[in-house]
Amino acid sequence: MSQEIFETVYRGRQGGLHHSSYMRMAKVMLALRALRRHGVALAGRRVFDYGFGAGTFFRYCPRDAALFGVEQDPVVVEEVAGMLRGRGYGKVDLRAISIAAWREHPLLAREYDVFLCSHVLEHLERPVEFLTVARGCLAEGGVFVGLVPINERAANPHHVQKVDRAAVDRWAAEAGLRVEYYEENDPFLYWVQPLYAVDSGWRHRVAQAVSLDLGLSCKLWGERMWFGFWARLCGLVSKPTQAVFVLGRA
Repeated sequence: MSQEIFETVYRGRQGGLHHSSYMRMAKVMLALRALRRHGVALAGRRVFDYGFGAGTFFRYCPRDAALFGVEQDPVVVEEVAGMLRGRGYGKVDLRAISIAAWREHPLLAREYDVFLCSHVLEHLERPVEFLTVARGCLAEGGVFVGLVPINERAANPHHVQKVDRAAVDRWAAEAGLRVEYYEENDPFLYWVQPLYAVDSGWRHRVAQAVSLDLGLSCKLWGERMWFGFWARLCGLVSKPTQAVFVLGRA
């Protein structure tokens, strides 16, 4: 992904309403749900987020967790680091990364208890190569948590991979990892997904409005109710739009 695309499409803004948008909240809650169901607690753990965006996931980590992460834009890195320090996080190491030399980044030479990768794999030409590097970053008993879009009704010009369960299983096996948890959920955006495949214009503005409305509702209901009862109800007329999975060393 180019720096221009990141800054105009994917750069995360700070602010309460931005952090409450559904495009952030759904990813965070699904990741937390997978970790809880897999029995992984974040308290006191080393958590690494590859491509942390606006840092919304970090905001839901315990204060005693050690937070690490990389993102393309140095400005965003400083903004998120400042936000986390202001919220009382004392162990924060966030750094900018050059995609051209991503494998040599010093944070990828360390080990972590949780390696989070949210909506990144679909952008990669060689996801197995990335997962192989991620495998080397897992501490003893550490896990890789991935989120990817599925059942896309309209092609996103920034996605180079079409992801389904078979793809996740294949990538994991080739990278020396095993799938320990897998869930498809979030049917709420299925019918409006084509709005999110464009970067500007009225469709993009409508998508932002929908994201804010759903995000506030998601926070109000809470993860268990939203992705439990309401997801099953909505799933009767829709399809899941995200998959979340936990991988461990094979």
